[in-house]
Amino acid sequence: MEHDYSLLVENLKGRRYDEALREPVLSDAFNQSGYSDCIRYTLESMVEIDPSYAYKVYANSRRIHEVISKTLKKKGYDVDYRYQGALKTFTNILLYGDVEIIVIKKVVSNKPHLDMQTLASDMLDVLSKDPTFKSVDYSDKTRIRITALKPTCEIDILPSMWVNSAEYVKTKNEIYRGICEFDFAKKKVKKYLPFLNIARINARDQHTNGNLKCMSRLLKTLRADSDEKIDLKDSEINAILYNIPEVDLTVDPNKVLSLLPKVAQLLNKLATDVNYFNSMLSPSEKDRVFGGRPEKQSEIQKLKRALDQLITDLKKDLDGMNKSIDSKIEYL
Repeated sequence: MEHDYSLLVENLKGRRYDEALREPVLSDAFNQSGYSDCIRYTLESMVEIDPSYAYKVYANSRRIHEVISKTLKKKGYDVDYRYQGALKTFTNILLYGDVEIIVIKKVVSNKPHLDMQTLASDMLDVLSKDPTFKSVDYSDKTRIRITALKPTCEIDILPSMWVNSAEYVKTKNEIYRGICEFDFAKKKVKKYLPFLNIARINARDQHTNGNLKCMSRLLKTLRADSDEKIDLKDSEINAILYNIPEVDLTVDPNKVLSLLPKVAQLLNKLATDVNYFNSMLSPSEKDRVFGGRPEKQSEIQKLKRALDQLITDLKKDLDGMNKSIDSKIEYL
């Protein structure tokens, strides 16, 4: 079913709303291109948000960091702090977001799950009492989500512990250092290398004319605007795109729409090929993205349906311009 793109454009504007200016922050091309709402929605969704807005989010993050640090120090914790999230790759689709503070307990007992539960509880106790936050939520039992104000943004706090890979032990280069996060709701543990994942996403994007991140922002936009909830994390979407061969992502920026069928093709393979789905590796090439989580296949199917519908609608509008999805479409 064809979407009402005037409504989707309003959703896009809402995500780009500057509270100080009291208006959405959009590219010049959005208002000057003369394209249909469908085309403008698609291309504007790919545009990188001005990094200056990230500084305001990090200012909120630093204040939260200070609140946590003061409390944990009094309780005798020895912790490290690092960051991950969409702002570390500038694939965020919200003007103010998204970032995650990783609070890493440096020394753990022989029962690390109890250590993480205590760490989360101690942080939740102090954060819940702070009247400057709009909300503090720990319902997923993995990370604490705070809605901060001035500007309004969501900041996650992840209790974690270090996992030192063999490469880190050898080189002492922190990019190879891993973390372990605990999902107490599902009683699962996840070990991964977030800093290597971030570095490789950033490097691959540079090698593909910025196209990897364009596709990432678009897929996250489709996820946000879907009528049905799509349970795919930002890191999972980035990992999917990382697995598209670099040469296939390297096209002229004015032909970025030509990448959509390639992305749809990979989503289809993930949704239908169980072996490929289970074996796909993260950018670090040290862990499987979806292995052991068969429920994620249906989520990928949902995202593919959303992308297929967008491609159909784009082709209809482009046909009216005597162009195809492979044509050069300027958006500057």
